[in-house]
Amino acid sequence: MVFIKTFLNELHTTDESSLVTSIKYNLKQLLESEAPLILLDPSLVESQHSIFAFGVEDIQSLNYQLGKTIFTSRIKALIRSFEHRIENVDIHILANEDKSNTIRFTISGDLVDGQEFQLNSQLNISDFSLSMENEVV
Repeated sequence: MVFIKTFLNELHTTDESSLVTSIKYNLKQLLESEAPLILLDPSLVESQHSIFAFGVEDIQSLNYQLGKTIFTSRIKALIRSFEHRIENVDIHILANEDKSNTIRFTISGDLVDGQEFQLNSQLNISDFSLSMENEVV
C-alpha cells in the first residue's frame, strides 16, 4: 500500500487536472514515437487510427527544414487521429531565438470538458525528445 501511495502523492501535487496530465502524456508519447514504415491501404480506415499509424510517420524528415505549413499540418493530423479529447486543434510555430536544433511550437485547442488549453512545446531534433509546459488560458 505504501508503494502505491508514493506515486499517488506525487501525482496530486501538480496544479494541473488529471485530464491535462493524461493529454500531455499521450501527446508526448505520440510525438516522440516513430510510426512503422508500413504503407497502409487507404480503404483500411480503422488501421489509420491504430498502432500501425501511431507516431510521426517519417521522423527523420524533421531533420530537414520543413515548411511551416507541412510541419503544422502533419502534427495537427496526428493529434486529430490519436487525441480525441482535444477539439479545434491549432499548431503555431514559434521563432527559435537561440538557433538550437529544436522546433518550438504551441499546441492549443479546446478540451472535451470545455476548458481551453495551450502547451508550449519544444521538439529536440537531435534525440527526438519533447518538452511541454502548460500556459494558463
